[in-house]
Amino acid sequence: MNIVILGANPIGSYVAKTLAEEEHNVIVVDKDEKALEKISKQIDVATVLGVASNWKLFDDLLEHEPDFFIAVTEKDELNLSSCMITKNLGYPKTICLIKEPSYLQKSNLDFRRLFFVDYFIGADILIAQDILKSVISPESSLFTESFAHGAIQMKTLVIPEKWKHANTPIAKLDLPEEIIIGLIRRNHPHQAKIESKEKEEIIIPHGEDFLIPGDEVTVVGQTTVMEKVDEIFKAKKETLSSVAIIGGSGASIELTKILHRLGVHIKLFEVDEKRCSELADVLPNATIINHDGRDLEFLKSENIDKCDTFIACTHSDETNFLLSAIGKQAGCEKVIALLSDSKLAPILRQLDIRFSISKKVNVANRITTIIHSDTILSIASLCDNQAKVLEIKVSYDSKIVGIPLSELGSHLPQDMLIAVIVNRGQVIIGKGDRVISPNDTVIVITKPKSMEELQHLF
Repeated sequence: MNIVILGANPIGSYVAKTLAEEEHNVIVVDKDEKALEKISKQIDVATVLGVASNWKLFDDLLEHEPDFFIAVTEKDELNLSSCMITKNLGYPKTICLIKEPSYLQKSNLDFRRLFFVDYFIGADILIAQDILKSVISPESSLFTESFAHGAIQMKTLVIPEKWKHANTPIAKLDLPEEIIIGLIRRNHPHQAKIESKEKEEIIIPHGEDFLIPGDEVTVVGQTTVMEKVDEIFKAKKETLSSVAIIGGSGASIELTKILHRLGVHIKLFEVDEKRCSELADVLPNATIINHDGRDLEFLKSENIDKCDTFIACTHSDETNFLLSAIGKQAGCEKVIALLSDSKLAPILRQLDIRFSISKKVNVANRITTIIHSDTILSIASLCDNQAKVLEIKVSYDSKIVGIPLSELGSHLPQDMLIAVIVNRGQVIIGKGDRVISPNDTVIVITKPKSMEELQHLF
């Protein structure tokens, strides 16, 4: 596809990289010449220097026959106006990143029609939902996701040290028929001289593979049966009644609203007094505290250690990294940090701190889903974006229709697993003699480099 992206900021750069890796033709537009130079050196995309208000620029780009226009600048007004211009010039589809959540809510105004936007993306809401998955997961679970309108659940958890089935081949584990192990992330901390990326191994497992204590394991299966996973892997049950959030960001606001609906009490710490007044207006049910979240003694005086979860959710990676370490020092067992750079992830894991990759990954996943909406229904990221989970609609001319999964080896990438098949509402675990039919929905776990190949297969 031919795609025009407005915005050479970190989000725009990451989206451009993601789409270019899928072999789309990408043009990035921005008024910042240095930002464009940086992108062109790192990514195989075209760049155009110009301002969004210059409608003639977008008119000239029509000669490239763009399929999508994506506006991801830091300003809502700029994104909205550019979508209006490009749609009226004849661009088929427009995607608009917005900060103001009211554009996503039902009202007397149809904002999509008013601004000629086909798809709105509320980044803060995406981030809040992503953090929520870690908040509500049990202590030994890292991540939870649902597919097929809730019929399928995916859960990532850590194998405990005293699990008695260590080193047993997966094929010999007494697992329920309704679940499957879809991914293993194995750390090798003893390899001290090896770079952090090489200390871990991402495994798309088969029957002969095994689990060992400390492995991060992703399990997929019928939602009604997934509760047994906690028993199988001895996951601890926990309740959620109170959460401390540091930073009055837009994502913090959206997360607080969701947690309040779940009956959770929120303490929200923000250092800026004016921002605290704004937060108090939009979050009347939360306790807003005007203080620096880096003040360890103050956090202790506020009994932060009694909170079920501590979340560092400012706009700065460095601040979130520091805050999460302080949260641990204050006595919080479950700490989550919001990150935009996954390079810090290995250190946080060593400190037993969970993290959520912020805007750029969530936005890129949502945009990829929209662009491939004819086949891909949803996308989730695992292992710091080293693996993807795709919910895919099977076409009538798919190359793998009618072939038992056990015979598909030569047709599929090695680093890919068909975990679940949904046929007319029936959930079928992807094992052995299972057969894919046209119009089925399949849950596939793969490494990012195989995504383009998968779309051709299905």
